[in-house]
Amino acid sequence: MRSPRHVLHAAIALVFAGLVAAGTAGASAQVQPVELPRDHRVHPRFQVEWWYGAGVVHARSGRAFSWFATIWSGGSGAVARVNVVDLERDRVVLAQEYVVAGALQRTRLLAVVVDGLRLSWRPRGAFGRFSVAATTGDGSLALGLVPQRRYVRHGRRGVIDQGGGGPSAYYSSTRLRAKGLLHTGDRQIPVRGEGWLDHQWGNFAGDPQALRWDWFGCRFKDGRDLMLYRFLDLGNRPRPGYGGGTLVGRNGRIRRISEFRAVELAPFVQPEGATATYPLGWRLTLPGAGLDFTLQTLARNQFIRNQFVPSFWEGAATVTRGPRGLCFVEDSREPLPGRS
Repeated sequence: MRSPRHVLHAAIALVFAGLVAAGTAGASAQVQPVELPRDHRVHPRFQVEWWYGAGVVHARSGRAFSWFATIWSGGSGAVARVNVVDLERDRVVLAQEYVVAGALQRTRLLAVVVDGLRLSWRPRGAFGRFSVAATTGDGSLALGLVPQRRYVRHGRRGVIDQGGGGPSAYYSSTRLRAKGLLHTGDRQIPVRGEGWLDHQWGNFAGDPQALRWDWFGCRFKDGRDLMLYRFLDLGNRPRPGYGGGTLVGRNGRIRRISEFRAVELAPFVQPEGATATYPLGWRLTLPGAGLDFTLQTLARNQFIRNQFVPSFWEGAATVTRGPRGLCFVEDSREPLPGRS
């Protein structure tokens, strides 16, 4: 007989998959252009919402760690995930998935807690300040995240097509200064570096193809930032007409990207527990922006296995040809929980 906690977790997973009526019937709001700082907060009248944070930080010794911290929210619960990888040793040093029942509540300022993971925003400095803190059985991560440039509203005033699942609101802080403490094992490691934060919400829980994509977030040494995405069908093939991006110039000027080419490069891996294969390299070409560059992953052990939301590849990568820089690559190609 399954425990009440197991049944609760399974129900929450179904909400995110859009497989039960309770996960989709509550949506009553229409997606509107993003307005900040108002929209840093929770949007409980939408089916799906997430805050995504990722970056690379360094210890005083120079050792590099990639970090990932995300919260997904649905009508009946929330799931969160932290993952920290020692890039030099290619080893996960911190990982945990969290889950709670009940819709997240809208507060005056962003303050979200999902079990042992917390995310907040406060109006300090020019663009405010985020903080993320996560505690696991093996340690903890606590970072202060300070935006270094204006927020980027993607698409048209912060609204994009979510792969055929209707519109979603989407904005980013593409260049964050990160500073904090990583506790792993018996070590307390002061770290500092950089990060990226996305916030997205909409009513697309009922379309599985709206939850499959290739995504790239790049920061170049010359001051440009780039976000690209393309949605995939259930066979993990790109869906024509469903993709785009944003290029932020050195001066902060925004340029919408409507066309780009993403070519997977060998070697390919199929991580333990994955149904799909994942490239460890990419070539990205943006004809209209004069960009053509290749990426190579910084570690092979960057597949994130989840129980309550789809597993995915979340990898830090370096530019090996083209403008110097660091990117994060997210490949969401796995089936929804409970589906093969």
